[in-house]
Amino acid sequence: MLIKKFSIPAFLIYFLISSYAYGQADKIKGGISTKDTADLTILNIYPDSFPNVSVIFKAQTRKGEPIWNLSAEKMNAVENSQNCSVISLEQISKYKPINLGIVIDHSGSMANDRSLLFDKNGNPLYTFDAAGNFSLPKGYKSPIDNAKESVKSFIKSFNAEKDYISVIGFSSTVDTKLALSRDISKVNSIVDSMKADFSTALYDAMIIGIDEIKKGKGVNVLVVLTDGQDNSSKSKWGDVVTKANKENIPIYIIGLVDANIDTLRMIANSTKGDFYYTKSSSSLNKVYALISKQVQAFYNLVYVSPNLASADTARQIELSFKVDSIFLVSSPSSVKIPEEVVSYLSKKEKEKTYLIEGGIALATIIVAGTLLFYFKRKSSTKRQPVIKKLYPNPSAGMINLEFVSSAGQLQIVNLTGQMVKSLLINGSETMFDLSELTDGGYVAFIQSNGQQSNAMKFIVKR
Repeated sequence: MLIKKFSIPAFLIYFLISSYAYGQADKIKGGISTKDTADLTILNIYPDSFPNVSVIFKAQTRKGEPIWNLSAEKMNAVENSQNCSVISLEQISKYKPINLGIVIDHSGSMANDRSLLFDKNGNPLYTFDAAGNFSLPKGYKSPIDNAKESVKSFIKSFNAEKDYISVIGFSSTVDTKLALSRDISKVNSIVDSMKADFSTALYDAMIIGIDEIKKGKGVNVLVVLTDGQDNSSKSKWGDVVTKANKENIPIYIIGLVDANIDTLRMIANSTKGDFYYTKSSSSLNKVYALISKQVQAFYNLVYVSPNLASADTARQIELSFKVDSIFLVSSPSSVKIPEEVVSYLSKKEKEKTYLIEGGIALATIIVAGTLLFYFKRKSSTKRQPVIKKLYPNPSAGMINLEFVSSAGQLQIVNLTGQMVKSLLINGSETMFDLSELTDGGYVAFIQSNGQQSNAMKFIVKR
């Protein structure tokens, strides 16, 4: 295949990992070493205190380990090619409410844990005495009992004076629903009441879980446990992803035993969450503990926007952070500015005109960084191409793309700036094969009518 050298735009450079050592980072809990690559993932954006913009993000290594040692001094922000002033960077767990939706599978398969009832050769670990009485292995607990114990421990790790918990239980249908609450006794009572029976309506339960926690103000996170294939839902997995992304809710999923690993991982990755798999319910406590650390290691960055143009109502954001010789950069994330903010901007534009006529120059705030907004201006006569969705991600080769564009070219480049594929597109969706590409990170974007779309980062991994 002919590979054409391509001059990659600045916004496509996602991260650089230096070969220099990072001191004692390996000895720091949650620290970064040069053995790791890492990502910042933007989860929510709150421009309602404009011109101050609040950005909620998480930072973790590719191994899924949370990064704790971030500071405002090394955070960079750029909006619309202009550097911005970072006001603060704080861990969310210190002050901002976390609205936690806990979805629990209590279908019939949660009654027994085969990994604890049989050894690796398939021999039973349970026994029968001479009278025919059945005895379980020493220390045995069923998956549903391990789940209850782990969930209650998970809940304890949050701040009951600040955070809210919602519980959704399901088997053939969603039969348990607790709205967001800070009443831990009530939450635990709901969890304890669940019994393993019937089949699995996983996707319906996730949809209802999203509906419950989207009502909360703060950071909304859905944590899901399931051990089987969905066989009772009216909803599809794509409906879950669409709804979660619309509400800016990341989904953390724990898969047990016969869970549909590929689909569950796709849902988690597509919603900026994470997927975990274990063959034994005895490991659930450790998995929930890791999720607790990740959720409570979310950060809130506040910066000052220098762009007071009311026409710029939809923008795309990217953050970067430098730790010694290691650079972390987020994937872009979009935000549409609320109408009340647009009104505020219009007022500021009038004030700006008055000041300029009066001979007073308007200063522009410039600091350091790598945060980028792309936006669609109302005055544009050409339709701005937009990539809406690219999945699955990671992919073994086949990619589905949903987009808004007139006739144009879909361009694929690798992270060194080389164009590796170009396709003609038209309409709103397409499927294409990238199986000839080597495993690694790539970026897709559309060129149409002299305009360039947002960039979408994805991974090819077999």
